[in-house]
Amino acid sequence: MIRVGFVMAAPGAGWVGGANYYINLLNAIASSQRIQPVILTGAATADAVSAQFPAVEIVKSRLVDPTQKWMLARRVAEKLYGRAFALERLLGSNRIDVLSHSGHLGPRSQFPTLGWIPDFQHVHLPEFFSQKECRSRDGIFRRLADNCTRVIVSSEDARLDLVKFRPTAAGKARVLHFVPGFGDAAGEPEPRESLLARYGVEGPYFHLPNQFWAHKNHAVVIDALQQARAKGRRMTVVATGKTEDYRHPEHFKLLMRRAAAGGCQDDFKVLGLAPFADVAALMRHSVAVINPSLFEGWSTTVEESKSLGKTIILSDIPVHREQAPERGIFFEPHSPIDLANRMIGVLGDYSAERERVQGDRARERLPRRTRDFAERFEGIVVEAMGRP
Repeated sequence: MIRVGFVMAAPGAGWVGGANYYINLLNAIASSQRIQPVILTGAATADAVSAQFPAVEIVKSRLVDPTQKWMLARRVAEKLYGRAFALERLLGSNRIDVLSHSGHLGPRSQFPTLGWIPDFQHVHLPEFFSQKECRSRDGIFRRLADNCTRVIVSSEDARLDLVKFRPTAAGKARVLHFVPGFGDAAGEPEPRESLLARYGVEGPYFHLPNQFWAHKNHAVVIDALQQARAKGRRMTVVATGKTEDYRHPEHFKLLMRRAAAGGCQDDFKVLGLAPFADVAALMRHSVAVINPSLFEGWSTTVEESKSLGKTIILSDIPVHREQAPERGIFFEPHSPIDLANRMIGVLGDYSAERERVQGDRARERLPRRTRDFAERFEGIVVEAMGRP
């Protein structure tokens, strides 16, 4: 078995999409005959990590505590010696063969490392970031590209961005399309009647399960609901996800004011951060899922819709085209009228029986998709160890 280490703090402590990525990856490789994941975490986060990944080996060490003291010590060692000696010794003593998704160990280290760059959103949409954050991301991505054995990206779109950003790293880039085990992990959904009664939702609805970050483009959905009302077609969108955007603290309040000003505050129902099982049930019972995002590295929402066999109305951006959901319906991301028309058409064509059939087909396909995901990761790990 090849032991692959992942340095991890408590999952879900900020970026929900990132936490879900690790959950999907580790769950996919849990049944692998070649890869054994090992999580390295600090003493303060070990219990939370262990609860999230009860079947994965956990190694506790102060060297990976997310504290300023130890992070500074690691950076100083890398700068002075070009290697993180202490961390290398920790990996060696625990028989770790490859460090994955956890940065690099210095330019002189011979330890195989797989860096991960989720996306280059700050390059395409710098208006959503501070100048300091843009500089920080540039520096982190450059160091990963220069020092890691291989660099994992989630899409061909992101790979092309990496080649432009750091041409010298073109040969290291490897695309790994993640697949969420959403269909199986969610189990049997709560019956529609009790679920909607518990959340106060009436009638058919669309589900928008994205965090309320500015680039997720919730505003176009609110405006589409207003356009639909103007056509005499009232529709409901149920939105789940964290309502805080650390870069734009007022963003959620402004969205709610927008909905109220447009007279559609009752049509845009925000549930906030809901439990995983409830999100799965809400997606399954919806007319369709919506992802209006202006930018994605590889959309979890789209992949979850695939795993559940759902129709998804999604913004026409390159990575969404690359994901190519079988039941995808694209709209111009800055056009509320286009989105409203798509929603009206989907609602008019909805069939509960067709949804059941499509859901069954998607669940049958999911094990093969998950195995492909795991096998692709295995190939990248083996390649990094061989360093061809």
